[in-house]
Amino acid sequence: VREIETDGGMWCSVHPLDTALQQWMTGLGLSALTPATPVPLRNGYSSPSTLGMDRLAAAVGAWSIKPGHDLLVIDAGTAVTCDFVSADGEYKGGNIAPGIGLRLKSLHEHTGALPMVQAAGATPLFGYDTETAVRSGVINGLRYELAGFISDLEVKYPSLLVFLTGGDAEIFDIKAKSSIFAVPDLALRGLARIDEFNEKEF
Repeated sequence: VREIETDGGMWCSVHPLDTALQQWMTGLGLSALTPATPVPLRNGYSSPSTLGMDRLAAAVGAWSIKPGHDLLVIDAGTAVTCDFVSADGEYKGGNIAPGIGLRLKSLHEHTGALPMVQAAGATPLFGYDTETAVRSGVINGLRYELAGFISDLEVKYPSLLVFLTGGDAEIFDIKAKSSIFAVPDLALRGLARIDEFNEKEF
């Protein structure tokens, strides 16, 4: 076992970790982000105990980059989450939808004949064979879904800024009036900011 030196930090996970791994990280001086951890945003979620800590961390990450703005944080991973932070610093909540991989897998597993299609490949406006029809339906459909959501928010929040992160973020080319920032390490930035915030608080 290799020893690791650390000055502390913070971690979060959407999956329960085994006790040994948690103890190891605690021994390194790493603390877990939990619903009880103070964060530099007011949490307006009505069930904070069920809020994914990755979503909260990404929201804080966006706020740390553009404080004082209305923010939409889109995290495109296994699930696609859209979370909103108001200009006065309140996390308002958001939406959760299936990600690209889940949509492709669902079409394959819950229909009689559709193949399992990979996300990489052509996405014409209309598919010219079954593979491109499935891929375009999933990926372009999700693009339009997110663009429509952004468009609706822009009506109410004209100065909205959009942050895009997650493993599938690079697939999207979303057209919007709002400024869009692609930040791959948004949740990590949020964890660093929360850790810093707690050091100052305590």
